[in-house]
Amino acid sequence: MLNKAHRLVFGPPTYSAAQITASEPLEYAVEDTWGVLLRVQPHTHSAGIQDAAGIYRSLHDVETSFWGSNQSDSYSFETWFADGSLEFYVHAPTAAAADTLQRRIATNYPNTGIERVEAGYGLPQIKPGEYVAGARVSTTLGSYYPIRDHTNEGFDTDPYGELTREMLGDEGTRVVTQVVFRPAKPSWTSGSRLRQDSIDDIANSLRQGTSVGWLNPRTRPPSTADKRAAKILEHERDKPAYHTTIRVLAVSPSKRDAKARTRGVANIFETQYNGISEQGLEATPVWHRDDDGTVARLREFVEEMATRQYTPQQTVLTVDELAGVAHLPEGDIPTPNLDQKTTEDSDRVSANDNQYHFEEASQADGGLASPDGGHDRV
Repeated sequence: MLNKAHRLVFGPPTYSAAQITASEPLEYAVEDTWGVLLRVQPHTHSAGIQDAAGIYRSLHDVETSFWGSNQSDSYSFETWFADGSLEFYVHAPTAAAADTLQRRIATNYPNTGIERVEAGYGLPQIKPGEYVAGARVSTTLGSYYPIRDHTNEGFDTDPYGELTREMLGDEGTRVVTQVVFRPAKPSWTSGSRLRQDSIDDIANSLRQGTSVGWLNPRTRPPSTADKRAAKILEHERDKPAYHTTIRVLAVSPSKRDAKARTRGVANIFETQYNGISEQGLEATPVWHRDDDGTVARLREFVEEMATRQYTPQQTVLTVDELAGVAHLPEGDIPTPNLDQKTTEDSDRVSANDNQYHFEEASQADGGLASPDGGHDRV
């Protein structure tokens, strides 16, 4: 309600770019950055989304406190356009988690190059006089309704083809997309104890019809679309899922290009993942009604990205949905300047022989997350 009132008074958020550093560069040395950053070089024969789903299934290990609150640590998947090249990075919370993540990427994406980033920056440097723009991306209909994924409706082409092409910019422009994800508890579809808002409650409500009219209220019978949406929701009930935070950042000497790249990349997220249940993704620009407020919010936004901060929100994606939003692209996407590996590892067995077996590995690896992770109860 407060957000709606704010929009009525000040108008909807608009894409804005601002200079957020005056004399010294804003930079985050990788050795001072929390966790471990890995650079990933996909092979030109990468299969894309389906392989990412295997990784996220294997990482779904929820840590809870004595009181049942979710204490799991978060990971991130990132795409960077910097110095004229498109590169991929993943971030793990601990060295042990990074080792496990590296093994599972190598297993699910054969011949992929993976190396730990030991020096340089944990986020592209922002120089004095450069403009910064940003946006947050979240689901439009809350957490239960599914977005498009490779199992539900599928994709005509890899959505990262459009996404990576849109990230390309003028000389000196840097663009980063960041997907921070943390495993959700199995009860993520149970809703609140105080309200009837579980996934089953909503599905049942859709089958009961819709109340319409003010002076003469009546119940409209459920439509075919309502029944279909109810069935889709119930299909989501037992799926493992992740709480997800999606961010888009652009830095450029040009104010116009910083805004254009942020808007363009955010628009790809908004158009590529709409499902038959009318669920999709929507972007909210980092913005304030006055210039000083915009600068402050953008600096806070950059800090969140540099620290890979998980922000509690309503966006929950199943394993397959997350794979569509965060994956190494298929090898044949026509994006120039994509950092890819063309050689194969001679000592690697075939992909069919080296597929990841979740139950066996779970018993062998044990828990990954640190007990000092998030503190919400979802």
